[in-house]
Amino acid sequence: MKKKLLVVIPTIMLAATPLAIGASSADAAVKNGSQKVVAKTETRPTLRIGSHSSYVQSLQQSLKDVKYDIGIDGVFGPKTQSMVKQFQADHNLASDGIVGPATWAALDQNKIDRKQFTVNNAIALGQKKLGNNIVFSGDGRLVKDSKNQSYYTFKAANKDWINQGGSGTIGWFHIYKDGRVIEE
Repeated sequence: MKKKLLVVIPTIMLAATPLAIGASSADAAVKNGSQKVVAKTETRPTLRIGSHSSYVQSLQQSLKDVKYDIGIDGVFGPKTQSMVKQFQADHNLASDGIVGPATWAALDQNKIDRKQFTVNNAIALGQKKLGNNIVFSGDGRLVKDSKNQSYYTFKAANKDWINQGGSGTIGWFHIYKDGRVIEE
């Protein structure tokens, strides 16, 4: 009987030990509040042509929200790839058409930037610099230059010239949040 107990007790202890260690360390992480908080961009998958999912729908909606002309069908096809490449180029990212953490982060940041610096803000800055007799038109995309500064691109036209039957165009301008209005 003693020999059986000597064999059975260590076996039970060995089998129970990993379970106890696993439970206590997990409990300690939650109790200590040291659980890792994963950033949103880390939780989304890498997407590429051929992907089909709700994440693709989310990507398409994000592109549409930031003024890229795209439908929302959950299929990462050639049109989605083209819009992703355009977005990447507009934000100084590798224009490979693959949506990884950097592209997800740029989409998220663009949404924040658009709330802080709207199209209407940009037009007001442009009119302040060029005059109230100027009208602006553009695609509404907020893009980044090589120094990571956000701007809108607008065609500026003179109202008087338009009223006289012309196009009124005086040029294309980049309008920055800091008030810079730079002709292309």
